Amino acid sequence: MSISIILVAPQMGENIGAVARAMKNFDIYDLRIVDPRDGWPNEKAVSMSVGAADLIANARIFGSVIDAISDLSYVYAATATPRDMNKEYVFSRDLIEDIPKTGKVGIMFGRENCGLNNQEISYANKIITIDTNLSFSSLNIAHSVAVICYELFPARMQSRSYVQPTLAENDELEYFYEHLFNSLEERKFFRVPEKREKMSLKIRNIFARIDNLSKTELQTLRGIITVLSGKK
Repeated sequence: MSISIILVAPQMGENIGAVARAMKNFDIYDLRIVDPRDGWPNEKAVSMSVGAADLIANARIFGSVIDAISDLSYVYAATATPRDMNKEYVFSRDLIEDIPKTGKVGIMFGRENCGLNNQEISYANKIITIDTNLSFSSLNIAHSVAVICYELFPARMQSRSYVQPTLAENDELEYFYEHLFNSLEERKFFRVPEKREKMSLKIRNIFARIDNLSKTELQTLRGIITVLSGKK
């Protein structure tokens, strides 16, 4: 199992640097940043990272969440705010039992002031929530990353001898969604154009709840769509 930490639109370089330190404490090195507010590179991130400056130097910058998770096979969205979405929740204390033992796994964290939005969360397989005082659940982003990385550390040790089928990556899932939505469009499924976006989001959430979807299973689903659409 490989772990990627994804920061979506982080606002302060100091927080990015503190995240890098927390990651290196627990042997996680792949830092991905989506649209950082203050641009990149960021000197404040470097200064705050101290001994984890190598993570800052090697951090990958993306313009969208879809691009940042395209090569990942499983994604969790971290949020403390309840969402009106039919998506499974996992507590941080249970992460070690839930996380896939192989493949590329990503954990997404949102903005310091408002977290992830529903569209961004829809790209995740599950939502992860850190156990906190219910009356005061707000955590600094670096503290949140530290808690999750701490929980992941033993899981990564366990995964080294575990074998399972190759999981589908998110870029392959995006091709699947494009194939599916185009076929549905051709068949007049989206009868009310104004509801297309909302219906598409619901469909994404249905498939995102399927755990450990393999590459061959995804190919089977695409074959089914092709047959049902009457194409060869």
